[in-house]
Amino acid sequence: MDSIFVQIVAYRDLELVPTVKEAIAHATHPERISFGICWQYRTNREKYCINKLKGINNCRIIEVPASEARGVGWARARVQKLWQKEDYTLQIDAHMRFLPGWDVELIKMLRMCPSEKPILSSYPPAYEPPRKLIGDTPTRLEGNGLEHTDILSLRAIGDLSKCSTPQPGAFVAAGFIFAKGSIIEDIPYDPNIYFTGEEVLFAARAWTRGWDIYHPHRSVCWHFYNTGKKRVVHWEDHKNWWMQNKVSESRFRQILGMETATEDFGIYGLGNVRSLPEYEAIAGVSFKERWFICFV
Repeated sequence: MDSIFVQIVAYRDLELVPTVKEAIAHATHPERISFGICWQYRTNREKYCINKLKGINNCRIIEVPASEARGVGWARARVQKLWQKEDYTLQIDAHMRFLPGWDVELIKMLRMCPSEKPILSSYPPAYEPPRKLIGDTPTRLEGNGLEHTDILSLRAIGDLSKCSTPQPGAFVAAGFIFAKGSIIEDIPYDPNIYFTGEEVLFAARAWTRGWDIYHPHRSVCWHFYNTGKKRVVHWEDHKNWWMQNKVSESRFRQILGMETATEDFGIYGLGNVRSLPEYEAIAGVSFKERWFICFV
C-alpha cells in the first residue's frame, strides 16, 4: 500500500478543519492517508475547533497555546515527530483545497521523475474560502528578489500544463512538498528557522543531499494566499518575533556561506553528496556574491 503522511502546521487558522476534511473527501484511497498536525490556538473557539478532527483515524495532533509557538520551523519539526514510516509525505499549509484523486496523481507524477530521490513542489494556484478555485495553471519557481537582509525570495512563473511530465527545478514551496517519507529522516526541519528563507534553505539542503526537485505539470491543490478576509499570522501576535527572525536569518546566511559559521550545523546544514557551488549553478544564484538570475 502507498501510504501518505500529510504534514500540517496551523497557527490560529480556522481553514484547518475544511482543509483536512477535503483532503480526505477527495482522496482516492482515504484509508491510506494519515495526518500530523501542530495546532496553535489562542481563543476558546480556536482551541475546541480541533475536536472536529479527533475522531478521524490516523489524525495525530499536537496542541500548543499560541503564546508558546516559536515559528514555522519549530512547528514543522514537531509535526515530523508524528511520522510513522508512511511511504510518502505531503507537506502543506493549513489552508488548501484538493483535486479529486490528488493522492494517486501525486504518486503517479513522482514516479515519472527520473531520480531515486525526487521532490515535487510548486506554488499552487489560489482559492478563496470556502472553495472558489482561481485557475489551475501549474507553474515553476525562480528567484524573485533579495530582501534587505540578503534572503532570496521566490515567485511562481510560467505554464507547465503542456508538459507531459514534471519539469526539473531548483526551488521548493514550503506549502506544497511531496516526496518519499524518508525525506523526513534525511532532511529534518530545522526548528531554529523562523520563517524567512525557509524554502530556499530547504531546497539547498535537499539538493546537496542528493534529492532532485521537480515542478508538477498538473495542479493537484489550491492555496489561500491571505487575500480578502485575513488569517492571523505569528508575527502579529508576538511583539518580539523580529528577534527570533534575526537569529534565523543569520543562520540562513551562515549555512549558505554568506557569513562565517559560528557552529557546526550538522543535520541542519548542507549535505555532502553534491556541493553548494553545483546547486548555485543549477539555481542561477550566488549566495555569497548576492546575485541571482531571472530566467524569464
